[in-house]
Amino acid sequence: MERFMKESIKNNKIAVTLMELMVAIAIVGFILTAAITYNLIGEKFYHSTSKQVAVLNDAQYLIEQMGRDIKKATTADFAGGVLTVSNEDGNVIYAFNQISGEMHYTNPGKSIEDELFAKNAVFFNVESASNRVTVELRLRIGEEADKSKEESYYVATFYLRNK
Repeated sequence: MERFMKESIKNNKIAVTLMELMVAIAIVGFILTAAITYNLIGEKFYHSTSKQVAVLNDAQYLIEQMGRDIKKATTADFAGGVLTVSNEDGNVIYAFNQISGEMHYTNPGKSIEDELFAKNAVFFNVESASNRVTVELRLRIGEEADKSKEESYYVATFYLRNK
């Protein structure tokens, strides 16, 4: 039986040596490592981009809402992180809490009381001159827990129509 197996292996040219098997396993290992690395880099890029898009959406919503209110306003006053916009319906208030990083919106004329606008604000400033109001806003990209230093910066200028 042993003699038969030796002759069978000698005659069979399909047999794989140990060295060929090790090379094949190494090649498959390199390919799998490259594929996993590529996937992880793509996932990290996706999450980073998703955070940036979320911040961009928050900022766009804030700036558009403020712009609508400011454009209809007769006056816009800013003090201590609170923007008060006065129009014919009453006062609209945008409040920035520097400690929590939250932006709140209150519109008593439309029964909107203390709506949370954004929870990732870093800086909020308003400058007004005659009939022009410039809003400066910085939002943090990322959650509060990761203490990301990356910020997104927005400046918009609006003109009071009723002044």
